Amino acid sequence: MYILCMIQLSAGYQFPTKLVGYDFPTKINFQSSITNNQYKKINGYHYKCYNANNEHWPNENQCLFYTGGSSSIPAELYNSFLTKLSSKDVTVNVVNVDIKKNHILLKALTHNKPTTIVAHSSGATEALDACNYLDNIKNVVLMDPVDARIFSNENEKEKIKPKYDLERVLFLNAQKSYEWRVFPFKIPFIPLFSLPAEKVDVIYRDIISAKKFGHADVLDYPWGKLMHHTLSEGLEDRDELKIEEYHEWLADIVSNYIINGNITAGSNIEYSTK
Repeated sequence: MYILCMIQLSAGYQFPTKLVGYDFPTKINFQSSITNNQYKKINGYHYKCYNANNEHWPNENQCLFYTGGSSSIPAELYNSFLTKLSSKDVTVNVVNVDIKKNHILLKALTHNKPTTIVAHSSGATEALDACNYLDNIKNVVLMDPVDARIFSNENEKEKIKPKYDLERVLFLNAQKSYEWRVFPFKIPFIPLFSLPAEKVDVIYRDIISAKKFGHADVLDYPWGKLMHHTLSEGLEDRDELKIEEYHEWLADIVSNYIINGNITAGSNIEYSTK
């Protein structure tokens, strides 16, 4: 049962749009004056966009964000992290199941300008596949990447080598996703399905691992708490402010990587570089 749930959540599960009585919008134009995010429409397809807090258009600092569940998990579950990322002068275009294979459309919504791809969990496989079709990707951030090829006919033992060469990939991991424990016994959330850095053929690989956090701690507080108490252990102290601090820390790292192309990690979160 554990393995089934793990497969569903991290690799191939089509996440419902209705959760605990709340209907997540998927096909409407909606804008929040608080978070500056909205649903946009391009060629008849809708997608979520978190607008940067600047007056420049189109914004040179931008990214395509691939959610978990192979891009099927709604952006709303990542709202805290994505809002913080957009507040740092980064426009975030969220890729969903309707547009993830439409690479001409993806180039259009990024105005064919240099773009960073950011992906969580099994969204990583979709993101790296897009690098076979998009020639405007300058770098990639993979957050706790899962190799979803194990659930397809592809050979997961082969290295992933995108058609368009990537110079640099940042692996931004939550260390508790990979830890085994004997007493009490605990299986890590992604023990067999992880995508290790050596499986991606790039010139430079950067690795940062948050030591005390888990796979679902990037999600908004209620969803991360639910996962912590069920399938994916995260930060032991479930203080909401500490989760918000973690999201801020992640957003600082990712935004700096997008804008400046280098790695800067704040000391307020304990981390390693392996």
